[in-house]
Amino acid sequence: MSNARCILFTDRGGFERHVERFKPTLNCRWIASAAEASDVPNAPFLQLVDAGGDSSAITWGERSRHAGKLAVSYLEAASAAALGHHIDAIVTAPVSKESISPHFKGQTDFLAERAGCTQYAMSFFAPTFKVVLATVHLPLREALERITSTGYLDLIRFVDDQLRRFRFTDRRIAIAGINPHAGEGGMFGREELDVLSHAVKQASSEGISVSGPHSADSLYYRAHTGEFDVVIAPYHDQGLIPVKLIAHGSATNVTLGLPYVRTSPDHGTAFSIAGQGVADASGMTAALTCAIDLVRKIG
Repeated sequence: MSNARCILFTDRGGFERHVERFKPTLNCRWIASAAEASDVPNAPFLQLVDAGGDSSAITWGERSRHAGKLAVSYLEAASAAALGHHIDAIVTAPVSKESISPHFKGQTDFLAERAGCTQYAMSFFAPTFKVVLATVHLPLREALERITSTGYLDLIRFVDDQLRRFRFTDRRIAIAGINPHAGEGGMFGREELDVLSHAVKQASSEGISVSGPHSADSLYYRAHTGEFDVVIAPYHDQGLIPVKLIAHGSATNVTLGLPYVRTSPDHGTAFSIAGQGVADASGMTAALTCAIDLVRKIG
């Protein structure tokens, strides 16, 4: 990351509180905006933008609407900088949806809406394979109701296009089944026959390297050992459980479809250890490294 220039969108009071508490050795400087960073020669590795507000009085380890409001303000500032072409990527830290609003869908949806994206997807890049979610934060019953052959065909095309955008030469896409044993020929459900297979057949006829639907209980291991590059999972937990089991701390959440690169650690908040200085930074390091690699790929 030595060639990267990183900007932290924060508030001055909260940042200085952390510096005073943990006394890290940082090569950093405050700047007025992200636009200023691009014009500073020999800038330090870390530059800081005060996005407003003051988090210095927030109690560590407790959810609060004030903290949630500040988290959104940081997202808004970073999004504006990315959409203004002042930064190439955004790496987000975990947030508490409960602290923000019961209607807050997540950072992925928030950033996509601000960018005006009509098609986007949550994906996870592990060292050995990638997973794209067909549905995300929905009750399982509702997620399955939303799965259609047309929707899957659009998603397969979109995933292949995004992999091309990031200049991945290996784009073998595997479709994970919904039912046990991918339905066992209709014995355990017909979604594979009536929905998924039609999408796979059409996408394959268009020259996309896609196969399936495959039985999910063995598919992720097959991808991990090199048979496939990407798995499209029908719902959140089916895709996330193998990722976090196989690549805990080294997988990265990547939003596909944004006009800039956006990554995030593959874990959520950890209120139980907040303020103790014992958090494992490997997930954030992986997200930063992934963001830099993807920016370099697209030039």
